[in-house]
Amino acid sequence: MAEFEILGRDGEEQHASNGRVSLTLHPDAPGAKLRKRNAIKHAGTPRARREQWLYGELDGVRCYVKDMAGQTHIVMTRQDMYP
Repeated sequence: MAEFEILGRDGEEQHASNGRVSLTLHPDAPGAKLRKRNAIKHAGTPRARREQWLYGELDGVRCYVKDMAGQTHIVMTRQDMYP
């Protein structure tokens, strides 16, 4: 899994990609942002693995993107989710 890289700053157009999956944010409201969430699942066990989600937020709605093993999962919600 390649790490997502975010280009641009809050309040400006931002683009994130890991070379396979991309998300572009065109801010038209205050508080628009693009971020990464990182986690270690099953820490301290032989099954430990790193996960990374990308999320974009616009007008209180978040779009979460996960790219894992060639499969892309997208969730849209107003909830604050963690990987």
